[in-house]
Amino acid sequence: MSFSLAWRRFQTKTRDRLLHSRTVRQITARSLLSRVPVTSGKSEPNAIARSVLQLCRVARLSSSESFAKKVETEIGKQVDRIGSSPVDWPSLTSEWKTDRIEKAVVLKPWAGPQEPGVVLVSFDYQWPRLMGIRNLTEFSQRYKLVLAPTWSPPHCLETTLFPAQYPASEIYTLISNEQDLRIFPRLSSKFRAVPLYASNWVNPELYRSVPFAEKDIDIVMLAGFGTYKRHFALFEALRDLPAGLRVVLMGTASGKRTAAALHEEARAFGVDGRFELRESASDSEVLRNLSHAKVSLILSNQEGSCVAVVEAMFAGTPVGLYEDAIVGSKAFINERTGMLFTRGKLAPQLEKFLAAAATFAPREWALENQISCLGSTETLNRILKADALAAGEMWTQDIAVHHWRPDPVLLYPEDRSRLQPAYEDIQTRHGVALGPRPA
Repeated sequence: MSFSLAWRRFQTKTRDRLLHSRTVRQITARSLLSRVPVTSGKSEPNAIARSVLQLCRVARLSSSESFAKKVETEIGKQVDRIGSSPVDWPSLTSEWKTDRIEKAVVLKPWAGPQEPGVVLVSFDYQWPRLMGIRNLTEFSQRYKLVLAPTWSPPHCLETTLFPAQYPASEIYTLISNEQDLRIFPRLSSKFRAVPLYASNWVNPELYRSVPFAEKDIDIVMLAGFGTYKRHFALFEALRDLPAGLRVVLMGTASGKRTAAALHEEARAFGVDGRFELRESASDSEVLRNLSHAKVSLILSNQEGSCVAVVEAMFAGTPVGLYEDAIVGSKAFINERTGMLFTRGKLAPQLEKFLAAAATFAPREWALENQISCLGSTETLNRILKADALAAGEMWTQDIAVHHWRPDPVLLYPEDRSRLQPAYEDIQTRHGVALGPRPA
């Protein structure tokens, strides 16, 4: 191997170690904290909001919960300084628009002052768009808001300043990791954290489990091409695995991390040509490859809940993750659904995983434990209904079932027809369309 490829391999592994070293993260967090501008109540609201942005970055980097709590206290002080003063949300958040919230779904229509409706909005960056709609206070009175966060830990402007400025007294939020159940109430007293993940909304009927004898793919990895997905860990393992294994990677480009960049990284590890790469694969190809794989891998050290884990499980494919990974869906991995890897050499662990692949029953476990969109709707409905009745409100109809494809959409055609007037009323009354644009 040439010196340039060896150097690239060394850089990739070193960068990864530094990015995920608890010591380095904590040193970086303390350094960043020292550079956060000092603000006061006399500072411009936007200047204070920018300091909140920086403080949230510090909290996300921290590897110490006690340190993160101290940062959260300072975030709270800054948010209190802003109070109800308007801020320039378009300059503070990405992809700002006020006419559409693509990743949103109406789960229940407004039925009167004593029975509010329910709207779910996923992905943090979409939440602040609500701040720009017409008659926001009226919207917050007519609809209970359920949010689905993107990352864990969840510290960001959308989970700190947004709840403070949104006019409702209570906001429901799903989680990306079990630790979020502790964190969200610390970020805002308005949050009512619900123990459901983004990965709890997979529709099992879309996935078909095939007999093990029909599985013609050894390893599948459904993951975007971002560096945090750590494809290089698989490339390094492939060096010590049999050359005859069929490995399929599926995902989409992330900035400069294109298919070409992945091939270049694989060359650095000497395994380019040892896998098939499917960029922006069609739904049908994703479904087929997941069900025809013997094992599926997620090698991230940290991310959100990771829907791909549950998708593979419903496709009848066991999933392997690192035992210390901060990935929400790791909670679903057990002796029937997959394998947790240690930080030792990955190749021998993958060989063991492949040898035992036929003994797992991930789809059966997922159905038995009701982690699909159907069981999760029952859980969310039970919580919303109990809270509504406890508050003296009425509850004459349950929420509709939705699933993620990848945006939240209503599952049943009859619910789409029944709730269409609610969508139209929200667009007329508040000037915002909910859901993706029609194809």
